[in-house]
Amino acid sequence: MKEMDEIFNLTDEQPQPAQGSMLVSKPTVTDPLFKRAAIVLINQSERSSMGLIVNHQANFTLNETLPGIDTSEEIPLYIGGPVNPELLFYIHTLGPEVITGAHEIANGIYIGGDYDAVKKYINSGAKIEGNMKFFVGYSGWSAGQLAGEIGQHDWAVIPKGDTSLIMRNGEDDIWVSAVQSFGDRYRMWLNWPITEILN
Repeated sequence: MKEMDEIFNLTDEQPQPAQGSMLVSKPTVTDPLFKRAAIVLINQSERSSMGLIVNHQANFTLNETLPGIDTSEEIPLYIGGPVNPELLFYIHTLGPEVITGAHEIANGIYIGGDYDAVKKYINSGAKIEGNMKFFVGYSGWSAGQLAGEIGQHDWAVIPKGDTSLIMRNGEDDIWVSAVQSFGDRYRMWLNWPITEILN
């Protein structure tokens, strides 16, 4: 398996990750939480890194989880990562004009802000898909850890994540689209089956 895994290692040097970058996992990563994962980095420094998995949907919705949500639309909830799964995070394209206290992380994507404003926006019947995305937990790396994983070829880096891709509802199609954005040199990644027993 090691020889097969090495086929998928990247020969090109990866860009330095930054806030707003996307991490795309190599298809042979076996950890179920990070398998075919696409992550947007919401904080990046020499001391630590923090991100949200944007394509692993939970088996429950925001409506089922939080009180005060009054809409017939089922709002997907995503597993942002293994750290602090009791915490709720949200990213959006609405900005502080709509969600006061929101902070831009990159490319017109904001994180956080006043939760009462979030509830008001949802309960008004305004469009959620493409504008807001909700997560439980986050992914975190200590100093040097992410750089080490990139050096081991576990992640490919998109320097500036595509807003429409990050905000899209979906799961594996987000990973596939992210891989396709790298071009032909990553084509083999798309040929690796989701269920490895198929090999």
